[in-house]
Amino acid sequence: MNKDQKWQIARLDDIERRGRTTPVREHLGIHGFGVNAFTQNEDGLLINEHDEAGGQEELYVVVDGNATFEIDGETVDAPAGTYLYVAPDARRKATGEATVLVIGGTPGAPYQGFDWGEAWQFQSASMEAYGEQRYADALDAVREGLEVSPDNPGLHYNYACFATLAGDTSDEMFDHLRRSVELFPSFREQARTDTDLTAVRDDPRFEAALS
Repeated sequence: MNKDQKWQIARLDDIERRGRTTPVREHLGIHGFGVNAFTQNEDGLLINEHDEAGGQEELYVVVDGNATFEIDGETVDAPAGTYLYVAPDARRKATGEATVLVIGGTPGAPYQGFDWGEAWQFQSASMEAYGEQRYADALDAVREGLEVSPDNPGLHYNYACFATLAGDTSDEMFDHLRRSVELFPSFREQARTDTDLTAVRDDPRFEAALS
């Protein structure tokens, strides 16, 4: 896109996939809201089990195929053409054979996003392990990513989350949490509600890292 052009167009097949993720937001240079597309992996996983306790609302649009969502223990069938809204604190997961577009944002807060760039392959590997509750493996993938992208805020934040889940509450873990907030201030509030960090929230080093 030239500097004077005020629009862009892309088709999902035009955007290079990162595993099962199609990085729509990064490809189009969007920074006002989050939007990405997902397809299933070899095990039929579309969306990792997670919540958005930091406050982000998410809209799932099933573009093609058929997806099955599990939301707080309830099963929801979602064929092509389905628009599914999920509130921030709901646990959600999706499986099936489909393409799902995910649009997200936090009410009352300006959207802030960062590009994963070359760190994406490590983020992808870590999130796959996280979804399978292999937290030590997820942490190892993040460590590898930080060797390549030492200033990626998402890797620093995930280091803190995965280390906590793996039982590592060392000063190093809090150093990574502190660095993530320095690089991406939105992580400050997210950390205060993120269930991955529940085990360290009462530790005095926690608020010190966020200050």
